[in-house]
Amino acid sequence: ENLYLSAPTQDDGSSMSDVSGISMASNKTYVTEDSSLVLETLEGGRHHHYLIPIQAARRGMFKKAGTKLHIYMDHIFTAQHTKLGSSCQACNRLIPLRLGKQAYVCRDCGVTTHKQCHTKVESHCLQTSLPSMELEFYC
Repeated sequence: ENLYLSAPTQDDGSSMSDVSGISMASNKTYVTEDSSLVLETLEGGRHHHYLIPIQAARRGMFKKAGTKLHIYMDHIFTAQHTKLGSSCQACNRLIPLRLGKQAYVCRDCGVTTHKQCHTKVESHCLQTSLPSMELEFYC
C-alpha cells in the first residue's frame, strides 16, 4: 500500500509556476499546492519531519531551523546548486547558473529539476525514503 502526500497536478495556468522562473526566484522557497512542504530538523540527535500547512509555507517564516523538503510523487526534493550544463529532467531545458540554489534534486534518486518543474515529474520515486519518515504537524 502506497501513501502519497501530493495531489495530482492540474495545470490550469493559475499556479505560481507560470511566473516563478524569474532570476531572483532562486533565493526563495518555491511554494505550490501541488507538492507538500516538510521541514526536517535535528532535535536532540533525532530527525523530526514537520508537515508545513500551505498558509505557513507561503509566509515562509518558521519557528524552527531546518532543511525544507518538497515532496511530490514520493520524490523528496531539496534545493541544490547545480553544475554548469545541468538540465531539468522534467522539461529538458538547461538549468541556468545564478545566485542561490537554482534546482531541486531528489535526495533519494537524484532527479534534478527547475524549482517550478518539480511538480511536472511524471514517475514516482522508486528509491524513496518517505515511508521511514514520521511526519508531525507543524504548529
